[in-house]
Amino acid sequence: MKLLPAIDIIDGKCVRLSGGDYNQVTTYSDDPTSVASDWYDKGLRNLHIVDLDGAKTGKLVNISTISKIRERFPDFYIQVGGGIRDISSIQKYQNIGIDKVIIGTIALSSSNFLASIPEDLRRMVIVDIAIKNDNLTTNGWIENSDYRMEDFFKNLMENQIQEIVVTDVSKDGMLNGVNKELLLNVSSKISIPIIASGGVSSIDDIKLIQSIASNGINGLIIGKALYENRVTIDDIINMSSN
Repeated sequence: MKLLPAIDIIDGKCVRLSGGDYNQVTTYSDDPTSVASDWYDKGLRNLHIVDLDGAKTGKLVNISTISKIRERFPDFYIQVGGGIRDISSIQKYQNIGIDKVIIGTIALSSSNFLASIPEDLRRMVIVDIAIKNDNLTTNGWIENSDYRMEDFFKNLMENQIQEIVVTDVSKDGMLNGVNKELLLNVSSKISIPIIASGGVSSIDDIKLIQSIASNGINGLIIGKALYENRVTIDDIINMSSN
């Protein structure tokens, strides 16, 4: 299972939100590149990066910072989300060498967007299914979508999306454990590999997700637990595959 340490960026700084709330921001570093450098030097090779400013505004606000990380560390596998609302944004990230891009809002607000993505770009697309109180959320987890979950899943499969992130927004940054039931529920309804996100508080949560990997869970994003030293870099390296 691929374990993905997370760098979330607001105003060029490395931060974490609590429960997806932009009013509850903890800043961990003024320099996301230095965070990536420290992790790289210690042996990590996977990164999950979110442009939180972009997620709210629909623009690639922090692409220059993300580009610096990509340029400095060509060996990192990097997936990026936040503010990717059109094909040109996907192309911009492709041009700077990002491995995968994560889209959410545009896939929910425009039912034909996925079908409009050229095949060479679609291969690098991961779709984020962000759920809060049983609702799909958009625009940086701020608004609820009217899209029925079952219809959205059907759209993803029809357009041959190869990977999804399932985020329990209410648990993100809360350090109160992963939502196993949500992941199993989604995996029972869709035959697309899942990256789990939200709630990791210890290595026990990593072990829990690994125990349900056979249900189509092939990755796990780790954020605040790493910054708060509840999970160490050595833990991630020792428990990772790929």
